[in-house]
Amino acid sequence: MIRLALLAVLAAALSMSPGVSYAASPGVVGTEGNLSREAEPRADGIRHTDTKAMISALTSLNANTYVYPMAGDNVQWEDLREEFLPAAAKAGIDVWVMVYAPSQSTCCVSRPYRHDYVTWAREIATLSRSHPNLKGWTVDDFALDLATFTPAYVGQMQAAARAVNPALKFVPTVYYSQFTDAFITQHVPLLDGVIFPYRDSPHRDTSWTWNLSYEIDRLAERLPGTDIYVMPYAHPLSHAAQKPTVAYVETVTRTAMRHLREGDIAGIIQYKLPLLEREAQWTRPATDNLARTGDGRLSFVVQDRTVTKAGTWCGAIRTVRPASGATRYTVSFWHRDNRGSSGPAGYHKKQLLLDDRLVWQQDVTADPDGEWRKATVDLTSKLAGATSARLQWRLYELKGVSNYFVDVSVDDIALTGLQMSDPGVEDAGTWTPGLSRKGGPVYCSPQVYHQNYGADLGARIARWYAGG
Repeated sequence: MIRLALLAVLAAALSMSPGVSYAASPGVVGTEGNLSREAEPRADGIRHTDTKAMISALTSLNANTYVYPMAGDNVQWEDLREEFLPAAAKAGIDVWVMVYAPSQSTCCVSRPYRHDYVTWAREIATLSRSHPNLKGWTVDDFALDLATFTPAYVGQMQAAARAVNPALKFVPTVYYSQFTDAFITQHVPLLDGVIFPYRDSPHRDTSWTWNLSYEIDRLAERLPGTDIYVMPYAHPLSHAAQKPTVAYVETVTRTAMRHLREGDIAGIIQYKLPLLEREAQWTRPATDNLARTGDGRLSFVVQDRTVTKAGTWCGAIRTVRPASGATRYTVSFWHRDNRGSSGPAGYHKKQLLLDDRLVWQQDVTADPDGEWRKATVDLTSKLAGATSARLQWRLYELKGVSNYFVDVSVDDIALTGLQMSDPGVEDAGTWTPGLSRKGGPVYCSPQVYHQNYGADLGARIARWYAGG
């Protein structure tokens, strides 16, 4: 971590020099898990890892590290040894190996050594001796399987690796809530770092970014001397209501890059950032665009199986200014939700506030067809003599719920006598600074659809990985 701090100081000094821009990451920047196979099988009948295409994509991304997943048949281990590692070395890319924990057996089992993690440690270390760009390895969902990964067993894993290559790093995946005092005391001293996936703990979503700095700062305090690698979700997170948007991933990455340069973390590893055009997540289907017009909308969500409390809310605040000479002030907007009349009333309320005063509200069950409806609010008397005001669209919990999913949309805002940028919610960067949340898992965000998700996101991440 001292090395990271020195590099951060150097980067800051360079950024303040006239005509000099910071153009290299001070740590690990890469992606994990998005392995692609060749489009056609070879003579052996197997679709092998598409090493050439992946290395080209990683180079375009300005990634210096790739976390290679061991999922599927034994060919992935063979392709790693015989093709991927040599090609990555030529491109200047370091490689980590990712193996799956026992709890993931229903979807993924790493072969050839399956759940024998001592053998994995020894064999990866052996491979790293002949391929120096193989720098480390990780176990996905490590802390969900502490019955397997006891301190004694992790000690055996590390002893097996270090007997072959003491420099090989073991950096397992650990979620924020899993960093208990016991885990920090018993496990962290045995590790060479941790991959920390950000998902707005203790909640579970990929729309809210504001907690990231707090969680990084807290982990840095509790894990002094431990390398922390932040993992943004570029791939949909299970049980989350929203898919990650381009703006969301970019915001998490931008924030993490700042912490990287300040020496709080050691790197950034995207989770399954799409690399190739033929990947399923490269494009987003038109059905993902829930805007009324254009590509963007405000979204206010309470996820299913989520407990809320009365009085909690999430809102999007914008400042408006009276136009010169205006004598009448109104705001109209289109809104809808996914409930219709299918749920009980008196729990979720759609609201509009003017300078923290309620000027409009409607229950999510009020519109039986779930279609877009227009609301118009006259603010003339309330804005007499004002030079500016704050409008806030929000979702408010009148009563707490335990399992009552809702997604409220607001779009196509129109103002009379008032001025406000981006009323169509087409630019997430305009709306994100005005988001505010009170009391828990009520989420709000500008959801801007990108059909070319992989290309648009990759171009932005490439700029940040190159130094911003």
